[in-house]
Amino acid sequence: MIFKMINEQRIAQVMQLWDYSFEKKDDPFYQWYFSEFCCKNNMVIGGFDEQDNLLNMLHLNPYLLRIRGFEQLTPYIVGVATAPAARGSHLFGPLLKTTFDILRTQQIPFVLLMPINAGIYQPYQFGYCYFTHNYTMDLDKLRIKGYSGDLKVEYLPLNKEILAEIYYNITKQWNGVPVRTEFQWDKLLTVHKLEKIHCAVCYEKEVPAGYMLYSLQDRVFNIIELLAIKQKVKNRLLQYAAQHRSEADKLTWLAESWDKTYLHFSDQQLSGSLQPFMMARCIDARLALDKLPVDEKIADGCVNLLLTDNIISGNNHLLQLSAVKGKINTVSTTEQEEITMNMAAFTQMFFGAFTASELAEAGLIEVEKPEKLSVLDNMFPKCRNFINEYF
Repeated sequence: MIFKMINEQRIAQVMQLWDYSFEKKDDPFYQWYFSEFCCKNNMVIGGFDEQDNLLNMLHLNPYLLRIRGFEQLTPYIVGVATAPAARGSHLFGPLLKTTFDILRTQQIPFVLLMPINAGIYQPYQFGYCYFTHNYTMDLDKLRIKGYSGDLKVEYLPLNKEILAEIYYNITKQWNGVPVRTEFQWDKLLTVHKLEKIHCAVCYEKEVPAGYMLYSLQDRVFNIIELLAIKQKVKNRLLQYAAQHRSEADKLTWLAESWDKTYLHFSDQQLSGSLQPFMMARCIDARLALDKLPVDEKIADGCVNLLLTDNIISGNNHLLQLSAVKGKINTVSTTEQEEITMNMAAFTQMFFGAFTASELAEAGLIEVEKPEKLSVLDNMFPKCRNFINEYF
């Protein structure tokens, strides 16, 4: 198999495989993606046979994530597909390794993706770093009592300025959050308009305090994104949703993983459940650690950490991490490892999805010296991770 960057000469094969695997040619998203975005604002890598036929592909859409306080370009892998006649030939691994090699030369430490099936990606050491709280209920059962009279909801056109301000104010303290630049907002809202997404904004004393993006299709009120500064604002927007019983029978909503709205429900059957959402993978651990900012009050400590990578040989390291006076120093060492983890576990710890102690409890890392877990817990405290991007 020969790997090539997709250009205008080969885009027709990519479009054909996308039509076969995902949205069809007459779909508004398909038309926008290939006329306005693909190969103009992203990178596509394809595997070809000797006759220059496309066998498989993946698309790398650029995102800027705020990870532990620093902003990092992080490609979002989408559009992973294999031509029907080439399926079952185990071609994905070589394509992925080639992609990782390219991104490492660009000094990119992480990639992320939303898996259709986690089992496809787990062998390549991707780990879940984002979760959502999943609500699915009959709309007529959505009953939240009472709200302050100073909260007002308005149905508005998609307004970038209002939404961007609310998004920033709410997510600025969260982790793994996409930094929605003007370009990202324009992209997002363009697609939302194509897909006929509606918008409701809640004001508290005339100040925008939350918004809800939603769709109404096949009698389902689907909340695409609901962000609110306070729980009472979130409740008010849900009351707005409940008033759509003439248009919808069901409500679906993927809320933040730490959402506590279910505490306001009188019916425990509506409480929902935690659901894995998006995976990530570190492809350059040394680069990621060199960029890691830490709390100035971090407790001093030292740990010998063995990192293993089954895809990228240059990403296997035996490192000594030491915290001294609010800084983490990372050096190679020949001393005996005290904790061992693969790239999936390292990524989950770095992103703050789980602490080292939680990963050890789950049997996902090997621990020679249990007392060293607290050192890693101090270096990599748990975070509230949020992402809500689908392309």
